[in-house]
Amino acid sequence: MEQKAVTIQCQNLTCLASNPLSHQVCENCGTPLVRRYLRMLGDWVKTYYRVGELIDERYLIKAPQMVLDTKPVLAPQVPEEFPSYILPYLKLFPYRWHVPQVYGYVPSPDDRLDMTIWLLEYGTVPISSGEPQPDLVPPLTQLWSEATAMRQLYWLWQIAHLWQPFQQRRVVSSLLDPTLLRVNGATVQILELALDRDETASLSLKQLGQVWSNWIPESSSEIKNFLTRLCENLESEKITHPDQLLKILDGALQHCAASQQRTYHLYTCTDTGTMREHNEDACYPPSGTTLTHDEQENTLAIVCDGIGGQEGGEIASQLAIKSLQADVAQMFKNRSKWNQSDLIQTLSQSIGQANDVISRRNDVEKRQERRRMGTTLVMGLAHQHQMYIGHVGDSRVYRITPQGCHQITVDDDLASREVRLGYLIYRDAIQYPNAGALVQALGMSSAASLNPTVQRYILDEDCVFLFCSDGLSDYDRVEQYWDTEILPILKGEKNVTEVGQRLIDLANQKNGHDNSTIALFYCQVQNAINPISPLTYEGVTEQPSDDVTTLETYENEQDAAAASEFPTEPSFTVRPRVTSPTPLSTPSTTPTVTVSPPKSSLLTPLLIGLGVLTASLAGFYLWRTSVSTVAVDPIPTLSSTSVLPLEALTLGQVFKTTTEITLQSATTTNNVQVTASIPLPPNSIVKVIEPSSENNIVKLEVCSPNELQSLQGTIAVNGLQNVLVSSTPDEQSQCSMTSTPPSPSPTSTN
Repeated sequence: MEQKAVTIQCQNLTCLASNPLSHQVCENCGTPLVRRYLRMLGDWVKTYYRVGELIDERYLIKAPQMVLDTKPVLAPQVPEEFPSYILPYLKLFPYRWHVPQVYGYVPSPDDRLDMTIWLLEYGTVPISSGEPQPDLVPPLTQLWSEATAMRQLYWLWQIAHLWQPFQQRRVVSSLLDPTLLRVNGATVQILELALDRDETASLSLKQLGQVWSNWIPESSSEIKNFLTRLCENLESEKITHPDQLLKILDGALQHCAASQQRTYHLYTCTDTGTMREHNEDACYPPSGTTLTHDEQENTLAIVCDGIGGQEGGEIASQLAIKSLQADVAQMFKNRSKWNQSDLIQTLSQSIGQANDVISRRNDVEKRQERRRMGTTLVMGLAHQHQMYIGHVGDSRVYRITPQGCHQITVDDDLASREVRLGYLIYRDAIQYPNAGALVQALGMSSAASLNPTVQRYILDEDCVFLFCSDGLSDYDRVEQYWDTEILPILKGEKNVTEVGQRLIDLANQKNGHDNSTIALFYCQVQNAINPISPLTYEGVTEQPSDDVTTLETYENEQDAAAASEFPTEPSFTVRPRVTSPTPLSTPSTTPTVTVSPPKSSLLTPLLIGLGVLTASLAGFYLWRTSVSTVAVDPIPTLSSTSVLPLEALTLGQVFKTTTEITLQSATTTNNVQVTASIPLPPNSIVKVIEPSSENNIVKLEVCSPNELQSLQGTIAVNGLQNVLVSSTPDEQSQCSMTSTPPSPSPTSTN
């Protein structure tokens, strides 16, 4: 039986009271209690743990592999290193709507046995009778026969959408095992990832067709003939690429969308808040607007959160909205019919154009580095049966259905980047002081260095999209209040205007530290009066192939950008924000171990030289590192610069030299300027690791096929010797990682 003494902790940082498990809100402060249900990875845990047992003094076992975190305000434990089977979960972080994320782990109590418990998080899980089902999310095959034709096609579309990224991470076997395919309403979720074995390296869409063919007998009569032919063409390898499959499924979805009618209700509002003197946020339509459109009209919503203070944040957000609104209005005048690729490409270009409008304004006003104004962006365009979401920065979009609330955007911040790189789990990454520092925002540099996300969602059920700035989303307010404040829209109890005004009030009452802006977008779906004709494979027109930036292409670019760890300055923007319910300055009472590679890439990306290097020239530790660690294309190159000031190096920066680059620093003592320089060989890949306040050392990783002997030596400045050490390059022009730098063995060059 469940232990009676077990309680659940309130997440309100000013309260943290313990509450009986039966309570829905904190009995002390009235804050809704967020319940995080997690899955223990591995069937073996069923043998060692029983229902009702409390693991690690916080995880209550509710079912054989399901636990409830009773202390969700505390950071989970994290290991020093991740095993290979955990890394795909981290690197598929941009797909966390479909892929469970690693929440934390419980170390093995016996070093002689591998009994480590890994905990997976699925976001909001369906709840019935006060508890989720034991598997958290039901199998797709269990609900397949009950689903509409539109829903069945949408599930298949999502599986096809995941094929390429899963194949790249060698976990595509997960899509071929029906026991791992789960659904949360309209959303396909993976129960756990299955690693591809060597013998399954040749998996192709042929095997996917074989799996899908088993579902034909219970498919909707409207698509049974279509699905039969589709599986035949997959198994005969007439369809060999996921893009082909997606275009065919898009055509089928277009046909079945006529079986439904959609109405869109939109409300927007922005508020200065209780602590700010002016409002840097902006929204479109203008604040206070309520409108209703049918699906034949294109409904646009935009939320921007300006960066740059009174000097420019509010200007940047207004410029972005003006540019985007005009672009979207113009593009539908120019084209009578759009396909999905056209819209994704055009919206991405429009975001780039808005970026350049702000960037040019910065250039005209000679704004440099942190004085440049910018803005975050979330935008939604409802077009026919689809919602297109554009995103840059850390403003968010949540999708609310009767089954739950899911954040469908991934913040463009340092914490998310560390997860994508496989360095940290998200619950640990958000604990660091500057985890919320932005890695990109509109207006900070040219559109050539911007990677906006453009996603597409099929609308086949009643749902609400909440677009909001961090004035509302900080401290997990949306996760706490979605079911009491937003769900009433879907129940027909409140309208979008009432709920929107209430959300702004909540932002001011519960947060209040920032401006708050929302666009509340309610999609209402009803069956059409006239039924559609059965879908035939011959009746589906495959969309023409376009060279566009799809979500898959974008994620590949993001992976490369994340691996390079070299955002173009000044794309890092640090501003007050809260991304975690845990106070960043307060250590967790649960012991944690930091992950290596370093925490240092989460530190504020200040220019090296504002501290140590203004006093004396720092030396360098150079050691051999793996090309795969830093050399992920595309890597920025430095070819037009012959001299690079040390003060210009930024934390986490990665670059490649095409010619010899001289690192140089100058100090002034007794009114005498002393300049020292060190050459970097051509064709080297350099990564800035961290400064050291104790030893006056700037650490670099350097991989070079050229001779590095010119880098060895000791430089004395003002009597302080700064040691410079390097290793000889690998004979095959490759480099290997060592966990610590080699011991210094300087050679004097005085």
